[in-house]
Amino acid sequence: MATVTEPEPRSHRRLRGSRSQQLVDELFERINSVSSLPSAVMHILAVTADPQSEAADLLEAVEGDPAIAARILRIVNSSFYPLQRTIGDLKTAITLLGFMEIRNLALTACVSNLFGSGGQHGCYSRQGLWQHSTGVGAAARLIARNRGRPSAGEAYLAGLLHDLGLILIDQHLHGPFCKLLDQLEPDMPICAVELAVLGFDHTELGSHIARRWQFPDEVTDAIRFHHEPEQYDGPHRDMVCVVTMADFICTLHGHTALGVRNIPEPPNEVIDHLAFQPDDIRMFQQQLEQTLAGANVMASAGVD
Repeated sequence: MATVTEPEPRSHRRLRGSRSQQLVDELFERINSVSSLPSAVMHILAVTADPQSEAADLLEAVEGDPAIAARILRIVNSSFYPLQRTIGDLKTAITLLGFMEIRNLALTACVSNLFGSGGQHGCYSRQGLWQHSTGVGAAARLIARNRGRPSAGEAYLAGLLHDLGLILIDQHLHGPFCKLLDQLEPDMPICAVELAVLGFDHTELGSHIARRWQFPDEVTDAIRFHHEPEQYDGPHRDMVCVVTMADFICTLHGHTALGVRNIPEPPNEVIDHLAFQPDDIRMFQQQLEQTLAGANVMASAGVD
């Protein structure tokens, strides 16, 4: 077992009164109503989730949104995929990469639209959050492949979306978002500040929206518990632990979500579950440069 310093208790949840919970629920529903996925992406999700689907079904779904189709081909032909030749059509891309990878590329291209332009306040920028998100996705895939669990493709998606709630708060509650940014300190977990300023945190909002968008349960669980993995008692512990570790390693490496290194070391339960040894974090940090270079390609190719 790796020897680490046990962090202070990190559960900052507080019981809400019925009226307070009602207000939070109403806010989440309003955000959900204006943050829907395009119908083409919902179609892609449905096709890739159906074991009876064939390549022709996925091709039809992707071609339903020419902008997403063009972005998929742009990423496929970038340095993110060291293919031997240029891929000129989606049918070939689907054959070479498979359903899950095409789904992830479509979602990467779609989610990049949520980040828009501008959005800078102090040390925070939307571009920095987007790079952190793609970086955690790539790091989660690296850890999943190294540990043999969970699915590397699902790990990428969970890492990519783990801070979905943050960008939605930035977009829809920008004033309070700037207020909580001003209160951030390196030794103060983001969820504690969010609860004080907003009455809820980004993991609650992000998992709520992900569930409404019909993302896989393991992805939704990782979004909800990546800051409190010790509170999770469900069937997707592998995914929660992988995303928690990927988030920490990326932040430790300087690729932060909000411009502040305020992600504490994962609790011993996570380190033990992933069978991390004392030198493993350093090893993954060393591998991260190449991984993040690929993630930056994914980030830039997914944005017009």
